Amino acid sequence: MKTKTTLIIILLCSFLSNAQYLNSTFNEGTLEGWTNIDGSTDFLTVEEEGTRFYLNKINDGTNTPIGEMAIINTSNNWTGNYFYFPTGTSEEVRALDNIFMRNENDFDIYLRCGFTGSNGYKVVVTDPVIIPALSDWYFYGFYYIINFPNLENLTILNDIDGIPYEEVFNNVHDLFSDVVEVKLFHNETIISYDGEIVNGTLQIDKISSIELLGVNEIEKSNFKLYPNPVNEELNISFLKDTDGIMTIYNILGEEVLTKNVSGVSNQINVSNLQSGIYLVNITSENSSVTKKVVKF
Repeated sequence: MKTKTTLIIILLCSFLSNAQYLNSTFNEGTLEGWTNIDGSTDFLTVEEEGTRFYLNKINDGTNTPIGEMAIINTSNNWTGNYFYFPTGTSEEVRALDNIFMRNENDFDIYLRCGFTGSNGYKVVVTDPVIIPALSDWYFYGFYYIINFPNLENLTILNDIDGIPYEEVFNNVHDLFSDVVEVKLFHNETIISYDGEIVNGTLQIDKISSIELLGVNEIEKSNFKLYPNPVNEELNISFLKDTDGIMTIYNILGEEVLTKNVSGVSNQINVSNLQSGIYLVNITSENSSVTKKVVKF
């Protein structure tokens, strides 16, 4: 029997970090490496809705990869080394913390993510993100933190009975040094690597790990947010005249502020927001980009 060990040690991340970016937006009309669990793409498509492109999987309720509400990615965009050094000394791991999706099913989706390493080790997020039944597009994310030798909100699925503590963590470290598969799946009741067999649909607009920007960092996207961390006024600077909507979400995915933005320079008063980490989404005619900011 597998021993499923959950180690929950809350650690604080460095606020001035610069993580490598993970991203799937489906804007080119392709699946961007996402497949069923057997590598097939049956009943898995990219759908267009206005200016939105989203991954759509139809689950037929059979005991097959099509019936399992799960998708995997083994492409170069999502595999490899997940480590980065936000402070130059502390080694941390990238996380999937920005998933924009909806749930048209008459049941809640209990979304989990899992990782497999080239060494055969598997981990899965312990606490699922709940996407309510019959809910519209919304931001969700797995707000777990990893800073070895400690893990928060991750469960090791391998049989580790009798293995020394240090060896277990070395193996998990090696997993994230060479990830060979990422999995997103619905499983309400069991902490495992398996998705539930259901009749329904899985619809995801974007999947990404959002960069937490330093004060002087030059961004490669079409806009800049500064200062970061911010206290009272958040500046939004575009490369060219832009009309769009800025929405700020807290880490629970709750919308806390929405403003129209235009031109090349905007200033947003955030003094009423509580201290913490927020997601700032800018949606314009041609793009939708989300970044992290810290309010102090």
